[in-house]
Amino acid sequence: MDLLVVPVPLFDKNMAVEAYYFRYQEGNGLIRANQATNVFDGVVLSPLLATLNIAGTDAFAMSKPVFVPVNHLMLMANLHDQCKELPEKVVFVIDGSIKSEEPYLSNIKKLKKDGFRFAIQMIERLESYEPIVDLCDYFFFNHTLMHLPNQQLMYAQVKKSYASIKIVMTHIESTDYYDALRGQASMFEGHFYTIPVTKGENKVSPLKLNLINLLNLVRNENFEFSAVAAIVQRDTALTVSLMRMINSPFLGLRQKVKSINHAVTILGQIETRKWVTTAVSRLLGADRPDELTRLSLIRAKFAENLAEGFNMKQKSSSLFLMGLFSVLDVILEMTMEDALSMVQVSDSIRDALLECKGEFGALLNFIYKYEFADWNTVSRILIVYDLNPEDIYTAYINALLWYRSLITGGDTD
Repeated sequence: MDLLVVPVPLFDKNMAVEAYYFRYQEGNGLIRANQATNVFDGVVLSPLLATLNIAGTDAFAMSKPVFVPVNHLMLMANLHDQCKELPEKVVFVIDGSIKSEEPYLSNIKKLKKDGFRFAIQMIERLESYEPIVDLCDYFFFNHTLMHLPNQQLMYAQVKKSYASIKIVMTHIESTDYYDALRGQASMFEGHFYTIPVTKGENKVSPLKLNLINLLNLVRNENFEFSAVAAIVQRDTALTVSLMRMINSPFLGLRQKVKSINHAVTILGQIETRKWVTTAVSRLLGADRPDELTRLSLIRAKFAENLAEGFNMKQKSSSLFLMGLFSVLDVILEMTMEDALSMVQVSDSIRDALLECKGEFGALLNFIYKYEFADWNTVSRILIVYDLNPEDIYTAYINALLWYRSLITGGDTD
């Protein structure tokens, strides 16, 4: 499918993901600007809903509700028929382009009757949209605009007159803002959860040091199985993860495992290295928001999947590691330079993670811009590297599906 799409997490006040909001663009926006697709009988069908129907919302949102933006033309189409997911999983997001008049109101009421929910965003005055707001379950406010008098007034009006509406505060870029706003909204969006806390002197816990030592060990070309087993047996979570891997249908083993050393030997060096890389990345972030681990793993697989398009197919495993370590500073609560001093990485990975420079810098920068839904920059990079949007879509969707398989005990390839 010719679609660039990224699910953005919406957090609750306890830093747990409550839902996902989708940002997307059809194809290369610089080439296909204002070109409508999926047109049928004079209305525009939602390409995002088509994607969700193909891949399933669980691939994007892991059973969480999904917020799907729709424009005034899409609202005129039959959104119910386009959406195969259960109504309780989908929230349609509308904006100021949809007026408080017929036939929009009737269509919203019909979808509400069918069980769907609505959110509204990007409006300047509440008075012009009251009939629609009456039908909404969520109200989006951009935190960076809250200094404006009209936004402050609208926020106060919503809090006073619409007690049942949940407020979503977006564009929060620091944990300080997030902490300050916890009592003012129900959900929060922004990159605050990816910002490392580096105030004061932080010491890495012994358990995390154990994990880092294991990761460094398997980066060696010919590591000893006994050395791996010695580290694994000191960590219950690692032991459980290893036994889960050994007993997975993917391996199809028909023999009983006698010891941790035996288990590692059965896996062999290649599979052990793969298991350690993914298991350690998950356990390192166990005391951080779950979304952080999800982000690092999807980044890693996305980077690996993009290797061929960026003419680095032979370095896909290094790109995978780069993606994993892209949040190492957040996980270890220190600067990226200090975090990288604890692990064995190549200069290419180091240069990319520190400054988005060097051999891998362009690919990592592309991933960052993609996650930020900076579609103009993404579109320019597609042109420079002669990349097909459909290939990017496939690379990202496959990364999501791989992550889902990973956490549900499936294949880790």
